[in-house]
Amino acid sequence: MLTFLIARLSSSFPCGTRTQLGFLRLYAYHISYSFSSVVKSSESNHSEQNRVESESFTVSYLVNSCAVSARDAERLSKRVKLKDPDNPDSVLKLLRSYGFSGTHISKVLKHDPRLLLAKPESNLLPKLRFLQSIGFSASEIPELVSYNYRLLNFSLKKRIIPHYEALKSVLGDPVKARRCLKNSRWSIFSYSYGVTNIFPNIKVLRDEGVPQSSVCTLLCRNANLAFIDQSKFVENVKFAKETGIEPSKVTFVHALITVTHLSKSTWEWKLDFFERCGWSRDVTLSAFSKFPTIMLLSEKKITNTMNFFVDEMGLRLEDTAGCPTIFGYSLKRRIIPRWSVFQILKMKGLVKANMSIPFMIIMSEEKFVENFVMKFQENVPQLLNLYRGELGSLPEVQA
Repeated sequence: MLTFLIARLSSSFPCGTRTQLGFLRLYAYHISYSFSSVVKSSESNHSEQNRVESESFTVSYLVNSCAVSARDAERLSKRVKLKDPDNPDSVLKLLRSYGFSGTHISKVLKHDPRLLLAKPESNLLPKLRFLQSIGFSASEIPELVSYNYRLLNFSLKKRIIPHYEALKSVLGDPVKARRCLKNSRWSIFSYSYGVTNIFPNIKVLRDEGVPQSSVCTLLCRNANLAFIDQSKFVENVKFAKETGIEPSKVTFVHALITVTHLSKSTWEWKLDFFERCGWSRDVTLSAFSKFPTIMLLSEKKITNTMNFFVDEMGLRLEDTAGCPTIFGYSLKRRIIPRWSVFQILKMKGLVKANMSIPFMIIMSEEKFVENFVMKFQENVPQLLNLYRGELGSLPEVQA
């Protein structure tokens, strides 16, 4: 505006005077530019201030209202910006009315803080009501959502209801369908065409001779697999058959789940790894047929466990292959504590030295405590404390 006025004045002055006004015009340009820069800088500072204030409020809200730790709140404030407490308060009020504890809420928000921006009445409430309508109890809904933390993000009509109805149709049992929904996490809903895939995929299994009980096992353990593209599903079924397991056996679906997570090259690498551990390929395939999950265990886990079985427990390689499920248990939390108890009992002459070690490992916790700990409390009073890890180290015991 200042430059425009000087230009109008310039046209009404003589030539010499116009030269002077030229300097005024240049000066006005610099003033105008400087003023514009100041305005932009002020706006930028204001925007930055708003961002900082928003992050500060978000952190404070997450900590004080959602039971989120300060460290997690700082991290989450980068993903969601809360301007005021109105909508978040409404979301929390709704969740709490459905039995969500502070622990449930903080667990969900640690994964998906944007839930606080959802519309409680039009978005969240219909989904919670649907879960209630299909049989989830007041105590189950918070557990379900905190485990399937993105469940409430998906469309009720386009994803949640169709996938649930598909599971119920295949299983023929709403109770089993609910169990699948609970165990499958949110990922089954990420398959936009999953509902059209599940029926031909299940038909493939039935055509191969997989019984309904195994279909139920597959869906309840890993329902995601049944919703993938059919060509990929057929390829996985073929891969599982090539391992030598009969489709009629229950372990076939466990093998199917396993090979879905392995490429052909990784499968070959695993076979070579077990060969280096002392198992032939035939022995490895035999172990796989009994416990398919063994192929998903890390090489560190296999090596450490194998070394303990052979070097410390004195098992033969063929013994470990004969009962491969023992590799699925924790070395520190199960195998070593039970072995320590067994060693004491053996030195006291309270158990047979030639007892089956694999059987002792796979025995349920309740049975082990009953048969190997409580039974000998009078003979070895410190046994229970040892098993619980309260003694810290194995005491010297006289034979």
